[in-house]
Amino acid sequence: MTSRTSHSAQPITPPASSLRVLAPGAPDLDARLLQLEAEHQAAKLARAAAAVLPARLQAVMDAIRRCDGDPDACADPVRNTSLARAAEAARVGGASDELIRDAIALARAGEDAWPAPAAAPEADEVAVVAELSAEELAGEPGRRLARAAWATGAVAAAPRTAAEAGAWMLSVPRTVVDLSSCWSGAGFDRTILAEALQAAARESRGPAFIGLGGLGGWLVAQGLDYDSDDARKAARTLFDRAVEILRRVSRNAALAIFPGPDGASADARPWNGPATAGALTPDALRGLGAAGADAGAARRLVLGARSLADAPGIDIRALKARGFTDHEIAAAEEALPGCGRLSEAFRPEVIGEGFVRDVLGASAAQLAAPDFDALAFAGFERAAVAACEAHVLGGGRLSTAEFLSRAAGRVFRSADEVGDGAYLAMLAALAPALAAPPIAEIILPWDATPADAHKRLVEIAASSPAILRLRRAPAPPEARLTWPAPAEVAPRPAPEAPGPERIVERVVERDRSRRKLPDRRKGYIQKAAVGGHKVYLHTGEYDDGELGEIFIDMHKEGAAFRSLMNNFAISVSIGLQYGVPLEEFVDAFVFTRFDPAGPVTGNDSVKSATSILDYIFRELGVSYLGRDDLANADSSALNADGLGRGVADSEPDAPQPASRFISRGFSRGAAPDNLVFLPRARAEASGASDPADVCAACGDVAVVRKGASLVCSACGTRAGRYDGDRAS
Repeated sequence: MTSRTSHSAQPITPPASSLRVLAPGAPDLDARLLQLEAEHQAAKLARAAAAVLPARLQAVMDAIRRCDGDPDACADPVRNTSLARAAEAARVGGASDELIRDAIALARAGEDAWPAPAAAPEADEVAVVAELSAEELAGEPGRRLARAAWATGAVAAAPRTAAEAGAWMLSVPRTVVDLSSCWSGAGFDRTILAEALQAAARESRGPAFIGLGGLGGWLVAQGLDYDSDDARKAARTLFDRAVEILRRVSRNAALAIFPGPDGASADARPWNGPATAGALTPDALRGLGAAGADAGAARRLVLGARSLADAPGIDIRALKARGFTDHEIAAAEEALPGCGRLSEAFRPEVIGEGFVRDVLGASAAQLAAPDFDALAFAGFERAAVAACEAHVLGGGRLSTAEFLSRAAGRVFRSADEVGDGAYLAMLAALAPALAAPPIAEIILPWDATPADAHKRLVEIAASSPAILRLRRAPAPPEARLTWPAPAEVAPRPAPEAPGPERIVERVVERDRSRRKLPDRRKGYIQKAAVGGHKVYLHTGEYDDGELGEIFIDMHKEGAAFRSLMNNFAISVSIGLQYGVPLEEFVDAFVFTRFDPAGPVTGNDSVKSATSILDYIFRELGVSYLGRDDLANADSSALNADGLGRGVADSEPDAPQPASRFISRGFSRGAAPDNLVFLPRARAEASGASDPADVCAACGDVAVVRKGASLVCSACGTRAGRYDGDRAS
């Protein structure tokens, strides 16, 4: 008993309103082509915004959810600087204030995620343009037509007699009958094909076109080379038989060739290839059987071993020698079936970002790079990766397989190997059996230019009876645009000024990794007033005393100005932590002029400033760089540490306790690492022990010997016993 496979008929119903027939002599042809380009570019921009905006609005919600404190303050961009940055990024990305307010409201209502937008299907819009003459095609009208086709993929050039017919065909319902479903145990069954065609014709109540899908795969299963007379004769016989069946069943249904969505195309193109969803296609298996070839060898060539066990170049042993464990190797092997390249199976999100960071030693910036390659970072050579990739993932072509003869290999050539010439020849052979001119899709390379599209259109339009529709192939992942970071771009040489004077630009190169401050850090707070406006400068230091952050607080200023100064301080702090020298900030901001400005009170080094920024970076330059030239007070009033005396009427040589320069909270009663030692003469004058001892209570060195005990003269605490050498 013969088993039969149920037929597969997929309907395609395009929107009739998207169809246009444009005549070459129409006065508004240029305007209509430009309008078509504008519509498609607008649709691309809308899709790009739909991909970016949800992430920006999610960041707005996250800024509120991460905030600890008063809910009203967390939801206020004025008081929550993280929310302000996220909202500004969303606005730059194209979000309206209404959308940003919605995101804030959702976060305050306890929602965790911004609703993901549903993907809108792209309409199959086609503008059919009547064919231009040879002179027009080679001239400016042809270039305009090719540019519109290149930009939109929705412009088709047709013979004058076929333009109306082509547009009408695209506007009525279309149904595809899949030839791969018309097989029985004995081979291709024309009875099953007849049943499928009859069912498709009965389902169409009005005019309808029916196409045969998968012609290229059907020819492979028959063992026929697509670019051969035998293949064209067999295809024409098949189409003639389909026409006879449709004429007996329905007067409204007719046979046609047309493109359609993936899996529902009746375009008569060559074979797509031997593999889909990680397995050989039924057409490939039937073709291999017709050629008497080994299916197992074909699987290894096309699909690979899907295991790293015996892979050349990079096997399990080599991976373990580089630090990979069974856990990471198993995760990579599990991801192999869905990968096109070996590096995709070793992405950080597959094998674990913690492993890549802690074991392989990648930095956060390297992990964030979209083109990060864990195998290359682990030290594997490119040749080893290529050999392993060919063994594990396959990717070989059956058309060049060693176990197939040259004639048999030609049967398994795919569309990119056959070329457009064989495709157009097949359409010309099938055209007499069709009720409407065939529509041929010509796929241009992804990096084709408008000039390339025009050249290709001129080459094929004059000799082809088909309606030609040009499209660009999608760009591959490796075609992603990259450029160096701004710091890596070499500066343009400055033009020399006339005369001996030359303009020299200093380039400072630093490591771009961020140096984090310790969680418990040193620093100082300087209170001052510039032109009557109070300013509080907070500093944070690394353990070695180098400046790592600043905070600027203004007293009784407007919210906008305070927020601006806060965010300015954050930007300076980030720059310091990424290695920007403090000298660069000082040179950039001293002598800047804006209000408030004028006399400075509360600072013993800086007595006047032209702006808040001028004051702040004068103070930092004096305190951390020893830039006494920036101090506009008497230089004799400065101590060696550069901080100044702090009290205007203090005597220059009056002894100062060390506890004045350290933080008891930071040192927690122990001698801190930023202890300031006073001059030895002062210690001897005060009767301090020799060598000087430090008071464990206050950190002062004013420890004196009283009898057999050591007592701190600053706080009165008994520091220990004196044994003739030092305190015990």
